[in-house]
Amino acid sequence: MNDLLPSPTRRQLLAMIGKTAGAAAMYQAMTTLGFASESSFKQEMTLKGAPAGASIVILGAGLAGLTAAYELRKAGYKVTVLEYQNRGGGRSWTLNSGDKYTELGGEQVTCNFQKGNYFNGGPWRLPIHHYAVFHYCKKFNVALQPFIQTNDRAYLHRTNHFNGAPQRLGDVQNDIRGYVSELLSKAMNKGSLDDAVTTEDKEKLLVGLKGWGVLDNNYRYVKSHETSKHRGYSVYPGGGLMPDAQPSTPIPRDKLLNSEMWADIYNNYTVHVHQPAMFQPVGGMGK
Repeated sequence: MNDLLPSPTRRQLLAMIGKTAGAAAMYQAMTTLGFASESSFKQEMTLKGAPAGASIVILGAGLAGLTAAYELRKAGYKVTVLEYQNRGGGRSWTLNSGDKYTELGGEQVTCNFQKGNYFNGGPWRLPIHHYAVFHYCKKFNVALQPFIQTNDRAYLHRTNHFNGAPQRLGDVQNDIRGYVSELLSKAMNKGSLDDAVTTEDKEKLLVGLKGWGVLDNNYRYVKSHETSKHRGYSVYPGGGLMPDAQPSTPIPRDKLLNSEMWADIYNNYTVHVHQPAMFQPVGGMGK
């Protein structure tokens, strides 16, 4: 009797990795398996030599199917594309105001958001290494615009921390940098790193940490006008009869560490495909 469990499919394996280790690990696994490597596209393919009267059937009108159909027709083939859905584009689709779609469970959803707004139901950004996609966007005059991948004024949220109040991404990022600089500066001033660096290197590093972490003259990360220039003010500076600028208060170090928000702030910098610059088609991925 064989008690071995059946091997998971690639999709199931990647889903398990994503659920247990996060998006970065899943993407690394996809890259290792050859599913997410950088595009090898250099130039538009030149197909030719189609036998007279030859025809090809392509299953699926996603980007790959449509691109194959376009190139094969140029080569002289008669091409038929079969698509199960009532639209082309595959995963790349855009829902506009007034659109209706039916979910897998059978429920019909009406998009009643304000006219002019849209929602990308699949992919919603183009990383810089998708060379073939950019090539065809240019070829077919699909207008592109920058996609704002990282917004320091966006919020991070932890239900069980800060009384449920969301915290600005930029505030968390600057406060973490400040506290790390403060702790490292204290370690260096106590001689903890004397075996690793020379006196001259120590002085240079302290100067760098003071500037990088926005520390005061005692190498502390505390509420000040200088820290507020980075993390933002509670009352912003103005002119005339406007009130004087009031510095903002950093999130207490212990509360910040306990919230583990630091784990969220590096996603856009540690995964190569999430790094700026990113782009999106004007009007949605359905374009």
